[in-house]
Amino acid sequence: MKTISLEILEKTQLPANQARAILRDMELEINARVEAFATKGDLRDVVKDAVDALESRMEGLESRLTRWVLTCMLGQSAVIAAAVYFALTHLR
Repeated sequence: MKTISLEILEKTQLPANQARAILRDMELEINARVEAFATKGDLRDVVKDAVDALESRMEGLESRLTRWVLTCMLGQSAVIAAAVYFALTHLR
């Protein structure tokens, strides 16, 4: 128990056993609140999980984007080939 807190409670002219009981309850409440806080390890785990999730999501996006770009390039090549064929056959 903190002696300063105990002295303050005793100055209120409470009996010593009541002052100690109040102080003990206050310390238990403070300790219960402190245990509810996240530690650095808790935060590190959460951040690591979030980064892992983003990395796997990015890999999926990367593969879909690559397929989309290749499909667009193939389509564009087909359009250019058709334009060249049209120009060669009809513009002579």
